[in-house]
Amino acid sequence: MRPFFTFVFILYAAILFSQDSIGITLQPQSPGYRIPDDFAGLSFEKSSLNKVLFAPSKDTLLQLFKTLQIQSVRIGGNSVDKDTFGIFTNGTHFTKANLDSFYLFIGAAECRVLAGLNFGGWFNPTLASKEVSYIMSKYAPLVRGFEVGNEPDLYYENGLRPSTFNVVQYDSEYTLYYDTILFYTSNAVLTGPVAAYNYTGFTLPFCREMHGRFNMLTQHYYVAGANSLNNHNQIISLLNPTHQASLDAAANELVLCADSAGVPFRIAECNSLYNGGQWGVSDAFVSSLWSLDYMYGLAAKGCAGVNFHGALGGAYSPLAYANGLYSARPISYGILAFNAGSRGQLIPAIVTNNNINLSVYSVLDSLNNTYTTIINKDTLANAFITLNGGDNLYTTASYITLSDTSLADTSNVTLGGQQVAADGTLQPYTWQSLPVSFNITQLSVPAASAVIVKFSQQAATGVEVQTSTTKGFKLFPNPANNEIFLTASENPETGTQIEIFDVPGKRLYSQAIYSTKTTIDIHTLSTGIYFVKVLRGDTEIYTSRFVKD
Repeated sequence: MRPFFTFVFILYAAILFSQDSIGITLQPQSPGYRIPDDFAGLSFEKSSLNKVLFAPSKDTLLQLFKTLQIQSVRIGGNSVDKDTFGIFTNGTHFTKANLDSFYLFIGAAECRVLAGLNFGGWFNPTLASKEVSYIMSKYAPLVRGFEVGNEPDLYYENGLRPSTFNVVQYDSEYTLYYDTILFYTSNAVLTGPVAAYNYTGFTLPFCREMHGRFNMLTQHYYVAGANSLNNHNQIISLLNPTHQASLDAAANELVLCADSAGVPFRIAECNSLYNGGQWGVSDAFVSSLWSLDYMYGLAAKGCAGVNFHGALGGAYSPLAYANGLYSARPISYGILAFNAGSRGQLIPAIVTNNNINLSVYSVLDSLNNTYTTIINKDTLANAFITLNGGDNLYTTASYITLSDTSLADTSNVTLGGQQVAADGTLQPYTWQSLPVSFNITQLSVPAASAVIVKFSQQAATGVEVQTSTTKGFKLFPNPANNEIFLTASENPETGTQIEIFDVPGKRLYSQAIYSTKTTIDIHTLSTGIYFVKVLRGDTEIYTSRFVKD
């Protein structure tokens, strides 16, 4: 089988090299923001409480939470300002028993909660403080914070406040809630202002004026309204990079303001298209690619996380419940792909020669492995990629693919060849190997798909990496100025030579070696990193790298 595999690889490489390749060069020496483990979360309506959707006995739902690695749950939505805390279940009331059922589920799922409080529909600081006191007396470790109301920038449209209602009035009423709640429950923490869209007129002023009275700055986000376009045009629009650019601009301001207040910023409610989403779009594969790109784009700006909204039934819900069965919708696969490649610190990924709708994000983990997520949002063009590991010397590479039969498909999405089973479990991904030469690998990312590439580094002493074929070679000094020396434990066989390459892979030097010590003049090389290969005929017997000062 080996000759056949070699032939296939050579044929594949020939085809790949014949295309114009998009270059991606990683910079693992410059790690930045560490993505929180609870970045990808879920959001549900407060009315879910009296529908008893959550309980420790919900085994499949609990397994889905664990499969998706959900650690953050927000219970809120428009029903927050309709539902009230009461003794008996009656209409829009929820009880202590409802809260117990929900928080016992949250404890079993090992999550923390952003909990919404009625503010716009039933302005009652005392009743809100009773709800907070009950929750904190029993479930304090499970609470991330309490949200005061829901989307107050839309209260005037919803008839909950007069048309003159603004952030100044919200701040004043919020302060009454804050003072009352903290009077009765001193360890409670509040978040806000949970605005729907108006971050310039609501969220940023709240952030500047209410320092010390909130522990997380929050905002909501949806790309557009459902059914404003037909499905085909909505799919194309959802992947339009202008949406991400607009979000990036907002996130920059919001994160900066949150930083000045000493708190994290989180998108506490989000999804593709508001008003419940659009069937054939929000529940289709396009939502996998959109959500993956959306999360990474926000993480790159320093956002602390997002909570995808849904009610286990609407078109945009990441998880669905119908006919007694739970299932993972395509947006859940975006979450799975994000979790597979985001455990670590973001590192720069320099992209060149790109003329298609492509996003690239890279992360360095604690073991010095890199995970590069390449999202090809182009509906027609495949992306031919040359991926360079940068300053670290990587010797192995593998990848998994997020794909489906079409962007509009709702049921055939896979990640690493796997689908979430009916019981909520997921088999291990099938990582495919990629050939690596001098820190470089190449691959194709088909149109309307995403690939996660893992670069791994062999254990090494200092900067030297040896192959297992031949030991006894040594390269020094490192760093070097004018000369480097290659030593061998015995005289090399006839036909042995040393070659030097730059980071892009261009061969700069070649010399036959005959003795146990070879001197190489490097004074003409520019400052930087270089790679060394020792070959016996066509067989590579030693690799290393050095730094030219």
